[in-house]
Order: sequence, then structure tokens, then C-alpha cells
Amino acid sequence: MKVPTQYDLTHLQLQAIIRDNNIPDTELKYIGERVYPENFQAHPEYHGMMMHWYLIDNQHEVPVCDIGSVDLVDS
Repeated sequence: MKVPTQYDLTHLQLQAIIRDNNIPDTELKYIGERVYPENFQAHPEYHGMMMHWYLIDNQHEVPVCDIGSVDLVDS
């Protein structure tokens, strides 16, 4: 059995949040899998790997490995 990575767990958590809550696409949207670019400096170990990506606040395209945590906040 393959143990899920931290970014796989974050992706599953985000998918559950999107599924179970009424979050507008303008706040959080899954935009699919893409290759993690080699010009990103944060995680060179992921260069060339497929990664799940999210659109946050309708303006930031972020790979799931760059999402540090998912926390509940009061609105």
C-alpha cells in the first residue's frame, strides 16, 4: 500500500471542503493537474512532477504542495 504524501492529503482535504461547503469558485477552485515548473524555487524536489493546482481568490494559481495548511477562520 502506498502511503499518501502530505500534498496528497492536503488535496483530499481541499476536495472534501469544496464538496461539503458552499464555497464560491471565486474563492477556491480546483483547476486540475499540471507539471510543477522548474522555475519555481520553493520545492526543487517536485520539479517536473504532476501536482494538483487550485485557484485562490480568483487570482492566485497555487500548486497544492505550496499550501502549508488548511485552517478554519471566522468570517
